[in-house]
Amino acid sequence: MDLGPVAMRKPDVAGITKQLDQMGAKKILLQLPDGLKPEAFELFSKLSARYSVIISSDPFYGACDAGTVESYREVDCIVQLGHSPIPNLHYPKPMIFEEFLVDNNVEVDPSTFEVLRSRGYRRIGLLFSVQYKDVAEGIRNILLKTGFEPLIGPVDGRMKYPGQVLGCNFSAAHLISDDAECFLVVSTGKFHAIGVQLSTEKETFLLDLNSRSIESVSRETDEFLRKRYARISRALDAENFCIVMDTKIGQYREKLAYVVKEQVEGMGKNAIMLKTSEVRPSDYENLRCDAIVFTGCPRVSIDDEEKFKMPILTPPEFQRLFGFKKTRNYIMDEIVAVDQIN
Repeated sequence: MDLGPVAMRKPDVAGITKQLDQMGAKKILLQLPDGLKPEAFELFSKLSARYSVIISSDPFYGACDAGTVESYREVDCIVQLGHSPIPNLHYPKPMIFEEFLVDNNVEVDPSTFEVLRSRGYRRIGLLFSVQYKDVAEGIRNILLKTGFEPLIGPVDGRMKYPGQVLGCNFSAAHLISDDAECFLVVSTGKFHAIGVQLSTEKETFLLDLNSRSIESVSRETDEFLRKRYARISRALDAENFCIVMDTKIGQYREKLAYVVKEQVEGMGKNAIMLKTSEVRPSDYENLRCDAIVFTGCPRVSIDDEEKFKMPILTPPEFQRLFGFKKTRNYIMDEIVAVDQIN
């Protein structure tokens, strides 16, 4: 039964204003993910009473996607809603992150978790995307009371909270993978859960808070692999490769791009280096390239693959396909650290 969407807390405008006043900000750039853009008029009205406000119309997907250096030049501060900061990133100017959490009073019937017990699991790796941080703490308490042993992975330099996962970083899962028998992900959509199962090779379940139900993503993971292998295998016959660096501050991996370039050329194939802040499939069609290796957000290669006429690969996919990584298993592209943009 679908119980409807869970309630989101309203942005703390007073808290944002206090931080802006403390830093003496006058002009700000406001970043809203697509799901929060219905709040744009109300937020603009409240903040523009005190500051010069510009709302970014560009899509963005996380604290790693806070804009290129040019985004910072004309403003005193960027206010981003919906995400938590990435601790090991150097932002050129102050950032305020309003995490926009789901209310933690979501009720989940303890019997919901019996599907985990029926599979023989007791030690459960508990993970969440940041909007569900407080909800995950309530889930942890339910698991404890019903005889499970929930495990929470510690942070690395890219995570703010223990147990948090990003679409490009599953370190909280890796760090407890030896002890966890399976994983439970509190999130929206299945991408994070599929990523956890691919990264750890352990069965992973998604807790859907709309229906208050738990579902294994094993079938979806298998489907993802079949589809992905079919796509990337088309690059085997490629001769001309575009190696693309994303200039977004949290996705810039120039050193890795040059490693891939050398590997392409070492096979006797052609490679050109490109920088971009916006990925447009038509650009690569005009360049007549046979395959793309994209070193920015891995979700571009995965979520947007059907927009491209040629295969678009993550660096680990390229390296596995051509034998630079000796493994039979699929490797998720996880961003642990990035190069600093001068």
